[in-house]
Amino acid sequence: MKNKLIIPLIFTLFAIGAVSVYAIPPPCSQEDLLNSSDYAVEGTVIKIECGKPYDSEECRPAEEGSAGFMPEMVSKCTATVKVDKNIKGKYGPGDLAPVPFLKVVEDCKNGSHIIPGSPKADIRENTQVRYYDSGLCRYSNLETLTPSAPEPE
Repeated sequence: MKNKLIIPLIFTLFAIGAVSVYAIPPPCSQEDLLNSSDYAVEGTVIKIECGKPYDSEECRPAEEGSAGFMPEMVSKCTATVKVDKNIKGKYGPGDLAPVPFLKVVEDCKNGSHIIPGSPKADIRENTQVRYYDSGLCRYSNLETLTPSAPEPE
């Protein structure tokens, strides 16, 4: 009788543990951000360079053989930020600091996203940002301080 209760209990606990692994972590505190970063800056984006788009592999077809399915395409980008304020590290006011981010190039169509996925941003030139070089806090290490300027058409 005990085995009939223990085995389902073990599977339930395992399933709960597996689900919690995929949850987005809560935002890091200011102290965590600083402690886990080599550098941290505030400044204005003056240039953006992006690599070739690729499948994020974070979007799956809603159904097998789903007609019209298009995966989410992302690109690894680096914003060059002219530093206004040094929060931590080697970049002082007037220096140029790299701010890496992942940008969505094409949204997932006729599919569903894997949660949580990688953190993504849509940063443009002339946007003011705060960035902490923290891999540990990657879900909260980049903050846009002013709205992105619209791109000219």
